[in-house]
Amino acid sequence: MDTSQYKALFLQETEEHLKGVTEELLHLENAPDDSAAIDNLFRHFHSIKGMSASMGYEGMASFSHQLEDLLDGLRKKRITGTQEIMDTLLTGADILQAFTRLIAEDKPCDIDTSLISSRIKAILTSEEKPPAPSLPSSPVQAAMPKLGLPATMKVDGKIFDNFMGSVGELFTVRSRLKGIVTNSFPVEFQEAAHQLGRIIEDLYYSVITARMIPFEDLTQNLPRIVRDMCKQSGKDVELLIHGSDVKLDRAVLEHMTDPLVHIIRNAVDHGIETPEERARLGKPAKGHITVAVARQRDNIIIEINDDGRGIDINKVKEKAMLSGIPEGRLHTMSEKEILLLVCTPGLSLAKEITASSGRGVGMDVVKANVEAIGGRVEISSVVKQGTKIILEIPVTISIVKVLLVSLGDELFALPISKVLKVLDVDISDIKSDKPLPYFIYDDIEAPVMELRSVMAMPPPPQKNPVSIVIIDAKDKISGIIVDDFEGEIDAYIKPLSQPMARMKAVIGVTVLGDGRPVFLLDPAALINV
Repeated sequence: MDTSQYKALFLQETEEHLKGVTEELLHLENAPDDSAAIDNLFRHFHSIKGMSASMGYEGMASFSHQLEDLLDGLRKKRITGTQEIMDTLLTGADILQAFTRLIAEDKPCDIDTSLISSRIKAILTSEEKPPAPSLPSSPVQAAMPKLGLPATMKVDGKIFDNFMGSVGELFTVRSRLKGIVTNSFPVEFQEAAHQLGRIIEDLYYSVITARMIPFEDLTQNLPRIVRDMCKQSGKDVELLIHGSDVKLDRAVLEHMTDPLVHIIRNAVDHGIETPEERARLGKPAKGHITVAVARQRDNIIIEINDDGRGIDINKVKEKAMLSGIPEGRLHTMSEKEILLLVCTPGLSLAKEITASSGRGVGMDVVKANVEAIGGRVEISSVVKQGTKIILEIPVTISIVKVLLVSLGDELFALPISKVLKVLDVDISDIKSDKPLPYFIYDDIEAPVMELRSVMAMPPPPQKNPVSIVIIDAKDKISGIIVDDFEGEIDAYIKPLSQPMARMKAVIGVTVLGDGRPVFLLDPAALINV
């Protein structure tokens, strides 16, 4: 695993622990029997040891462990706190500080700690002690402690959310300014407006970079959740997580907290069989759940697989009809569309209600949360073999490159990441000999739909050729017929409030420089309408 991306955080956390070490040791010199101070020191050294080992700094981790042993002797009263021990611990903290400086400067951590290591061992075993330790003679290591500030700071995430809101408003103002100056002002003013636009973009990328965090920040408690559920259910499940170092916007990850927990709980509760049942089926006693994360262009793909009992599509149909879905409609749906019905509120396939699932809530939360940020859910399953759930979500949900299209005087936006091409097609090339109209694009039969029809707008005036946006959504090439193309912009997308959030295929709204609101459409939802 590449740990370089966590180096800044490691240095910051280590500096904070070393600061705590110094404060506690200075206090302990005056109050050698203060057990709380000794406990705090032990936790500081233990944390430094764990972080160093995780980052691969073995020399620093090993030396921290020795200092931890010395504190443990004090904590368990095997040795008595003396000035000699205080001096040894302070020198040890100075050496850890030297390790930290070398790491920060990308220099080899070749510090000779043998003298102080021997002294620690002697203190713990009451052997004859070597001379009092001191820092090695390297200029980097021998520098006396001095005042300074850490290179990184901990900042409340809400501050970055506020920054993003301000940057989004700047994009709106930039759009308006660009429209004003294009034809009405001298070249010098236009150049200044263009430069301002570049500065706003740089600011945006700085803020979004600061908000990007690794997926593992979300999943670090999943193994514990699985472990506790296994203890309750008597099941044996191994959770594997791949690609946890993939980074995405913190605002996106916040929407994934409940969906991920619901999916994992369903997999353990209703997917993975008991060891006895798995043995009868010829499966290994231990079940497996795999979470794989990967980036595809401007999207993140989260794939959750389990090797459990799978979903019986016939049972889904039965439950769907009981919930009021007409049988005729089920006959026209694909297998994937039928499986997605498990996301219908109140529709549960569970035979019994457990402490964590079975009441028909959960998968509807998954679908709602994912679609609220412009993502999509896909389910596939094979009975007795397992279930795969795919969540496709955007890397960020704040500022998105979009294609503006028009229907008369109304403008709509489509994410550029889903647009393959825009073109004019002769109306005679659109065929109607199949249930859905289509035309041939790159030797593929691409179905086409009228955006006016989806948005419940009057039919367009007849024209030839027709304007079509070619989109790639849900691994399917499709065409969307619009009145015209209006260009690309960087749009600050705001979430919809109720009841507008229920609008089909609409996932957000942006405001143009002239004050006009424009809805952002979800291509994947459009082709399913």
